[in-house]
Amino acid sequence: MSLNNLKKELESALLITNWSPTDSELREVAKRLKEFRGEPSKANIAKVVLEVVGTYEAMSLEGVDNSDLTTLLLLATKSASSDD
Repeated sequence: MSLNNLKKELESALLITNWSPTDSELREVAKRLKEFRGEPSKANIAKVVLEVVGTYEAMSLEGVDNSDLTTLLLLATKSASSDD
């Protein structure tokens, strides 16, 4: 999985409209998501992104379906593994 694909998946999952993560930041996000323990949720993934990248702009919608977050965690795992 490429970092560009991970970036696009994060943008989709978190409804990000404006940000500029570096490749090293995306690798760190992927690493932290790979190591993440617990229930995947939009809030947990957003927290990781915020800690690594800093502030970003995103849309906020009520009742968003989080079912594809498990897929995002899998993509992050593959991205982190391929960069090692």
